[in-house]
Amino acid sequence: MKHFSTSRRVLATVALLASAALSPSAHAQVLYGSVVGTLEDPSGAAIPSVNLVLTNTATGKIYEDKTDGTGRYAIGNVIPGTYDFKASAPGFKTQTRTGLTVTANTVSRVDLMMQVGALTEEVTVSADATQLQTDKSDSHTELNAKQIANIPLPGYRNYQSLINLVPGATPAAFQNSATDSPGRSLATNINGTNKNNNTTRIDGAASVNLWLPHHAGYVMPAEMVDVVNVTTTAADAEQGMSGGAAVTVLTKSGTNEFRGSAFWYHDNQHLKARNYFQPVGVQQPLSIYNNYGGTIGGPIVKNKLFFFYSFDGTKQRSGATATYSVPTADIRTGNFSAYSQPIYDPATGDPVTGLGRTQFAGNIIPTSRITPQGAKLLSYFPQPNLTGAVSNFFAGATPKFDRDYNDVKINYNRTTNHSIYFRWGRMGALVGGVGAFGDAIGGAPGSDPGLGDTKVKNMSVGHTWTISPNLILDGVIGYQRQDQVVRGTDFGKDFRSVLGIPGIGGDDPRQQGFPNVSFNGYTGFGVPGWMPLERIEQNYTMSHNLSVIKGSHEMRFGFDGTNYRMNHWQPELGAGPRGSINFTGGTTSIGSFNQYNSIASTLLGLPYQYQKSIQYILMTPREFQFGIYARDRWQVNKKLTVNLGLRWEYYPLMTRAGGKGIERLDAETNQVFMGGRGNVPVSNGMTTSKRLFAPRVGIAYRLNDKTVLRTGYGISYDPLPFSRPLRGFYPLTVNF
Repeated sequence: MKHFSTSRRVLATVALLASAALSPSAHAQVLYGSVVGTLEDPSGAAIPSVNLVLTNTATGKIYEDKTDGTGRYAIGNVIPGTYDFKASAPGFKTQTRTGLTVTANTVSRVDLMMQVGALTEEVTVSADATQLQTDKSDSHTELNAKQIANIPLPGYRNYQSLINLVPGATPAAFQNSATDSPGRSLATNINGTNKNNNTTRIDGAASVNLWLPHHAGYVMPAEMVDVVNVTTTAADAEQGMSGGAAVTVLTKSGTNEFRGSAFWYHDNQHLKARNYFQPVGVQQPLSIYNNYGGTIGGPIVKNKLFFFYSFDGTKQRSGATATYSVPTADIRTGNFSAYSQPIYDPATGDPVTGLGRTQFAGNIIPTSRITPQGAKLLSYFPQPNLTGAVSNFFAGATPKFDRDYNDVKINYNRTTNHSIYFRWGRMGALVGGVGAFGDAIGGAPGSDPGLGDTKVKNMSVGHTWTISPNLILDGVIGYQRQDQVVRGTDFGKDFRSVLGIPGIGGDDPRQQGFPNVSFNGYTGFGVPGWMPLERIEQNYTMSHNLSVIKGSHEMRFGFDGTNYRMNHWQPELGAGPRGSINFTGGTTSIGSFNQYNSIASTLLGLPYQYQKSIQYILMTPREFQFGIYARDRWQVNKKLTVNLGLRWEYYPLMTRAGGKGIERLDAETNQVFMGGRGNVPVSNGMTTSKRLFAPRVGIAYRLNDKTVLRTGYGISYDPLPFSRPLRGFYPLTVNF
């Protein structure tokens, strides 16, 4: 596995001026902001020991500090929000800066020139609406609640639509079906990196769909989102385990004022323009979309304890139509006399090459040669309702999409120096459609022929503790769980005796249902091979950080760890658990063949391929990802800030539940060795690198109040979970 670990490395180059070199970013916790600056008198001399008070205007939360001997200060771990900044010192007028915005993963600079006067005199100014990025070299985009609320959001009002505004992003798009991913997470490539390398954290909790890692596991509803920070290049050392974009989602919190909202978005077919090509007089297909809900938040105890709750519900019914190909009545009985394609008798000629076969008399298969299984299979086709030999069956359906979100957040200012938060969210969804061929399923207009029942929970609890003005400790523990069951509409129906085909189905209800039958030139039977499935996925997150401020140095040290667990039953490799039968038509042809030959082969009971998959062992990947770092933000002087850091990351070899390891194929002997079984060690002879060091360097130089030059360099590593590529190959799943 050393070669795999080596491939994680993504080297960046030195960037120029306002751009940054690297494309790592934040799988680590970046939940807070900072306020830094320098205080001087009118002559430009530094003012030491100035009393500083930073007050959150919404919650009353207070941060206190003093300038050092050089007039500098740094207030770290500031909860995002709007603040009043007050500076006071004997011999100078008290100065207040109002409306200062502090956001996550940013450094806000407030430099003041204090005026000589009495302490009781006060000068108040408003903060600038636009703040330069003065002390960090990363490239990031910030999306706030106002933008998310006011900018039109397509695709189920998904905040991820706005990631299209991030420089270097390709247009975000759905990747998988709604049945499989009802959260409707959007996937995008950032700066040319693989979409699997993007990571999302919600209030510090990792949110990864392990089987579909290009998806966030929990897509926070728009009304609950406060700030989205998307870091794409030159991140500080505390940000890692990402090779593309690091998306940090902060949710709304309660304040000292009660506030709430209610919303309802409605759309239907009567509000849509008629398709230009739709015949006049034909009704618009059914299309009803309702997204509704509300929020409420406020104080439980003023300045102390707050709550915020959000509900978001979606009900959608979108009528869809499709055209399928079904065999006509004559060929279902073996009568191909009306068609020029010759049907050859497979009982004649060379049994291997087919040479020398003779055509059935009159191009009609004798009744005595038709198998009861073949005739039974074809009886499940509906009769054509359109003219023609193909594209002759029109069907319509209305898939179901029902989804609800419930999210709640509690903030507790335990003391003036210790703040705690807790957030819990749950999404529940029932999504799917119905096949057009009844018991034989077939295609499902506008959806998948099955119902997906998905539940996702995401929670986090965190704190920040100001031990002293120069020593701050913070941490977060996060958890996410997805429970998903997807089943075809024929789940549990046993067709073994009905069809009389040996080997299909089984005693396990998950193996039962109509087999997957494909016909060359005609629409097939059954459900997609990835159904049915049962998935449980879990993400555990733990991050702890210590900030130390000493003179011109703001140092930060920390640990970041995730644990991914997966329990899957989904024998989709190969033919699936019900069995698969493929009728190409080659057995009734010489050389070329078409859809008529495939129906003839069906009647004769001669498939081209006949297979089935059995999952013997539950897919149970277990894996950790670790990172530790040290970072120093050094205010060299009034104009220059240097960020220096070093990360070390470790991706241990994936294991399986019960102390078992992964499997390894010996290509020379064609044997598969199973880690942790028999005398095979758990490691199975494989290792991962322990030398994944990632230096980070960033420089920010302030030319003046309106111009900052920034540059950076760094290394990052691809965090793609091993669980994705190594979930469950042979012998966990065996295809016969």
